[in-house]
Parts: sequence; structure tokens; C-alpha cells
Amino acid sequence: MKLLVLNYEYPPLGGGAGFICKNIAEGLAVLGHDITVLTTYYDGTETTCIENGVRVIRLKSRRKDIFQSNVREMLSWMITARRFLKKHLQTEKYDLCFANFALPCGEVAYSMKEMYHLPYTIISHGHDIPWFFPEQMMWYHAACYHWIRKICMQSERNYVQSNEMLTNINAFLGGTTGKNKLIYNGWNRDKFFPDESKRAEKFTILFAGRLVLQKDPMTFLKAVEIARHKIPNLEVHIVGDGKMRPKMEEFVKKNGMESMLLFKNWLSKPEIIAEYQSASLTVMPSLAEGMSMALLEALACGQYVIATKVSNNETLIEAGTNGDFIEKRDFKSLANKIIDFHDNKFLKNYIVPQEHFETFAGKFDWANIVKEYAEDFERIIERCRISGRTQI
Repeated sequence: MKLLVLNYEYPPLGGGAGFICKNIAEGLAVLGHDITVLTTYYDGTETTCIENGVRVIRLKSRRKDIFQSNVREMLSWMITARRFLKKHLQTEKYDLCFANFALPCGEVAYSMKEMYHLPYTIISHGHDIPWFFPEQMMWYHAACYHWIRKICMQSERNYVQSNEMLTNINAFLGGTTGKNKLIYNGWNRDKFFPDESKRAEKFTILFAGRLVLQKDPMTFLKAVEIARHKIPNLEVHIVGDGKMRPKMEEFVKKNGMESMLLFKNWLSKPEIIAEYQSASLTVMPSLAEGMSMALLEALACGQYVIATKVSNNETLIEAGTNGDFIEKRDFKSLANKIIDFHDNKFLKNYIVPQEHFETFAGKFDWANIVKEYAEDFERIIERCRISGRTQI
């Protein structure tokens, strides 16, 4: 199988969606498939290279930051990608295109289907499909509603990572039979695993993710401000960056929390693994998620995680065993959960049972998940060949 993957942010660019794409692309290459990724150039990266068996082509666009983008930058990449592919697809033939996000990558895939009869699939990462997190995405989704719907209706398959996302896209497309498919995200157990020798002696809470409204870091800070009066020598690590950081820093300064709270910006994968392995507790009070890679990776490293009941969190967390739940924006409940964990688990040297990891080993192992994608791609390719809907 020869596959063209479109993603405007591919590591080192992007967050969870980039690493999901990378795991799928490299996993398919391991299975012997010919994979080309078309993505964005960033300062210091090669424009074309082979990465772990995957050909990666990076196009120059207006991208400025590693971990965040904006509509103008996405449009820039979309225009550049279409211009590149108009020439590239005259000589390079693919069985299928795998586009990450309905916009901007799905639009590029749709255009290439119109011009070169290249069938495409889409993987949604949550926020690209109406009406994911309307508090922040309402006007974007309203403006792009018909555009996104056309792109998704013309795809061979739309992949999502959670039951919540599947319900949403089924409603959005009118319950199109067989069009939308749920395949979970996974973890790499060779890289993410518990290491109790690295666990910090001081009680340390970790928050990892973009500092944006969707992740609700202010609820986290309000809870910490309460909990610190009950927990001696509390330390907090915040890994990530985003638009809400100035507001968070102002709150920290106003409440005299500078000495116990560290902003660590974005870290490399080895560095974030070290954070997961050393922290006492991870907190994820998100208001909305696709399927959180940060949650999967934290759990894989043996973290006890307090989170909201969004996306697949209830599938991953067994209350009292490897985590607990709070209601959205309930900082008082979160503070009480933190204090309770400290008093009744941390001080008693609680460790998430090893057998709990084995329960999820097969279901969320990337090797098994990639095989599921490969098998579905091959079925789609065969169906397109029989019906004459193919570039080759």
C-alpha cells in the first residue's frame, strides 16, 4: 500500500495530533507500507528526509511557533500544499490519502480527489468537527459548517478516537452509515512505563497541556491555592504554554505561589516522560478533549490522574485505582480530591497495581491500533479499485 499522509503539523511541530499521526505513519512503515507525509517546514528541519522509514516532505509556510498555529498559517499551508501536489501527483501515484483534520488537510485532499481521483480518508482530532467545544469554536464552526460537511461527506472514511466524537460526527453528518469509524489512540509501552525509582519524595502535582481555555488551567490553579494550605511542601509543575499563561502567572503572583509552582514550557518527549515518572499526581481538568494523548501517556507511566469525564476518560480511569473524577470547573471538589489523595494514598505509598496496566495493554497498544488502520485502509483501497475510484 502506498499512502499519502497530510498533516500541517508533524513532530517536532504540534501537540498530541502530531504524535498520533507520527505513530500511525511509522507503524505503517514497519508493516512494510510506503508512507509519505506532507507537512510544514520549521527552522532547523530538513525539507525532505526519511524519518524511521517514512518519507517526510516539509513545505515552507507562515508557521511561526512549534506548538501552536492559527487560521492564517493553516491557510498558508493549504495553498502551498495544493500548489505542490498539483505537480507532485503528476508523477507520484498513491493508493489513498490520509488527511489529518477536516480543515486544512481535508480540503487539500478533497481538491486532489477532484483533480487526480485520489480517494481520501480523514482523521479528526476533535476540534475540527462541529460542534466540538462550542464555547471556543462556535463561530469558526458556524463559518465553516458547510465546507467541513462537504469534505467529510466526500471522504471514504472519517476516523475518530472516542465514543463522544463518534456521536458528534454521526449527528453532524446525519448518521451516514459506515462513513465514520472509531479507532482509539494508543501508548508506546517501550517508552512510557512506570519507574518508581524516579518518584519524587516531595508531593508533586503535574499539569501537562496547552494553557488554553479548553484545558481549563485556571480551575487547576484555584484548586492548588486551596490545597496548599493543607499539604506541606507542595510542589507544582506546569508543562506547556499558551494564551492563558499571563493570566495564570498573574494569579500565581497575586496569591504568593511563586516558590512552589514552576512553569516549564514545552518539553521533549524524554523530558515529559521523566515528569510523568517522577510526579506524585497528575491533574487534567479539561472542558473538552478528543482522546487525550497526555492522559494515555500519564497513565502508562503509572500516574494517578484526577480528570473530568470528557472523551474516553471514563474508559481509561477506574475511580480509586488509577484516578478519580471531578465535574467541569469544580475547583473546590478538585482541591478536596488532591488533599484526599495526599492523605490517603501518597502518605501510604500507594502505587497503581501492575495488573491494571495489563488490562489496557492490548486495547491501547500502538502496534495493534496501527494494524486496525492498515486493514481498514486496504479494504477501502480494494473497494475504490473495484469501483474505479482510484488514482493508480
